[in-house]
Amino acid sequence: MKKLFCSIILIVSCIVAMAQKPLIGISTGYSASENTASVRYTYVDAVINAGGIPVLIPLAKDSLTAAEAIERIDGLILSGGEDVHPFFYGEEPAGALGSVNVARDKSDMWLLQSAAKLGKAVLSICRGEQLTNVTFGGTLYQDIPSQYPNRPAVQHNQRFGGAEPVHHVNVVKGSHLYEIMLQEQLAVNSFHHQAIKDVAPDFKVVATASDGVVEAIEGFPKYNVLGVQWHPEYFAQQGEKQWVKLFEDLVQRAGASKPVIKQPNINQPRIR
Repeated sequence: MKKLFCSIILIVSCIVAMAQKPLIGISTGYSASENTASVRYTYVDAVINAGGIPVLIPLAKDSLTAAEAIERIDGLILSGGEDVHPFFYGEEPAGALGSVNVARDKSDMWLLQSAAKLGKAVLSICRGEQLTNVTFGGTLYQDIPSQYPNRPAVQHNQRFGGAEPVHHVNVVKGSHLYEIMLQEQLAVNSFHHQAIKDVAPDFKVVATASDGVVEAIEGFPKYNVLGVQWHPEYFAQQGEKQWVKLFEDLVQRAGASKPVIKQPNINQPRIR
């Protein structure tokens, strides 16, 4: 009887463990002048609405700290923010480059590299998508209005609230993004003046704006990473089912993720 009781307890414990909601880490912004780490609550609510538990990750001062943080979570959101420093993709700063934050660039790169090596699920948003491309060897247009060929036809940095869409993106049928949304065209918001130029190896473009600007990339099957240029968390915070699905996908991928490397070797972000 005692053995049977212990077996029942073990089974129940396993079921409870399996039923635990995935922990979704969210990279935060960092202000050296104010000595603060912060992120908009839109990300937090989007994760909660999708069935995950949000965990804010402050700036990592070294790669080991980043790796240890990633080991303790199930999925990662790389949030929006400043421009990525062009030194990381081998360019000199253009005149229209905005504010940069090298400390955050390094921290986010370490987090992303650790997540990729461990097979953890990643959703990269806006700056996060651009940093993902740079981390894996791609480049950026530092400023769309002054550098993008054939001046863009749509407004990429909207002048009204984030809860309203500003333009459409065309989704590649058969992509993972399409499998989530089940639509070939999406109405999105937009707050960026930079964009992907050369796509990183092993990643593919899965959505573009009507003017050709890259709006989404994914690294499947090599990398468990989806990146979008717009801010779906604004819509998901409001409970819009179409956009909650994007975060539900992250939560589902996070629940299925299993570490494949216990102690990853992290490359130091370097200036090319």
